[in-house]
Amino acid sequence: MPKLRPIITHADFERMRIFTRPIDVWQQGELLDKDIIIKSHDDDKVTSTNHENYSKSTCLFFYGSSHPK
Repeated sequence: MPKLRPIITHADFERMRIFTRPIDVWQQGELLDKDIIIKSHDDDKVTSTNHENYSKSTCLFFYGSSHPK
């Protein structure tokens, strides 16, 4: 079973952006968005290629093929 991996550091987010790796966004234990591609990110937020913004302080970001419960 593939392992779900958190995206935590600036380098993690940058790697996902550069390699256009799809990620999932979770907030308060609920899947907020699935398979987004990072267009840009800074210390406070992640912006997807669909122009959605996600707060780094309130969301959790993961890559992999399974999801947290």
